[in-house]
Amino acid sequence: MLRRLALASVLLASLPAAAQEPLRLVVCAPAGSTVDITARLWADALKDRLGQPVVVEPRAGAGGMVGVEHVARARADGTTALVCFPGSFTMRPHLGTPMPIDPNTALAPVALLATAPFVFAADARLGATLPAFLERARAPGADLSYASVGNGSLAHLGMELFKARTGTTLVHVPYRGSPEAIADMLGGRIAAFITPLSAVAGHVESGRIAALFTTGEARLPQLPTVPTAREAGLPDLTVVTWHGLFLPAGVPDRAMAKLSAAVLTAAREDRALREGLARAGSDLPVTTPQEARAHIAAESATWKQVIAEAGIKAD
Repeated sequence: MLRRLALASVLLASLPAAAQEPLRLVVCAPAGSTVDITARLWADALKDRLGQPVVVEPRAGAGGMVGVEHVARARADGTTALVCFPGSFTMRPHLGTPMPIDPNTALAPVALLATAPFVFAADARLGATLPAFLERARAPGADLSYASVGNGSLAHLGMELFKARTGTTLVHVPYRGSPEAIADMLGGRIAAFITPLSAVAGHVESGRIAALFTTGEARLPQLPTVPTAREAGLPDLTVVTWHGLFLPAGVPDRAMAKLSAAVLTAAREDRALREGLARAGSDLPVTTPQEARAHIAAESATWKQVIAEAGIKAD
């Protein structure tokens, strides 16, 4: 009997990682989205470092809240995590939208997994530089509009921050998606749009749309001659979207530490991860849980002020 128990113990200890309970990465966006792409790249990078399978599970809906709520109500044992964009954490809480939970107390940030700046795209007929655009926008009788991909979106709030910092009065026109907004810009009905470069790259190359500045800390390699917002004289107009990794609040310290250590190691060592994110138009940050929490809190404070000053309400 004792020999059989000893043999069973040896066999259990030698079981491969595949027999362990997997880490579920719940994505708050649809399959094939940029958030989903980020999650799948990270799943490949984490599985060996964690010594367990990592599966990706898209749960989209309600502006990300379906996935947020699912993970917030999951067991706080480190086996379920969330990969999500900033809206539910830094914007939606300030829009007066009823929320079933508070994401910032129900979830604990582990790291920022990817970051990506935007481009301030403008109708090239209004000028190829920011000073030229501002001269047109401030001219008496100017009646210019800007696009966003929805009320309360990052593109919307970024443009409201731009208006506040430049004293312009551009009119907000929300669209369901980037293609419609870009079509109207090409048709002369929209003056400006803060958007990922991938959405307008071809039109920037052809000269029909002008990239006046980028919203990250450094210039984009694809646009080496286009200044950052800081270089263009707008030092606090850093608008960078991110994909964050979260665990349910109350998770044991050891589970948080294990996942954080795996993320930090992968961020520093995994070339395939870095290259994959670059192809998707994202940068790879290296953040601890404390740094991720501080970043989210600072960004939330910024958007809270912008939303209040502009009087933005949820649809």
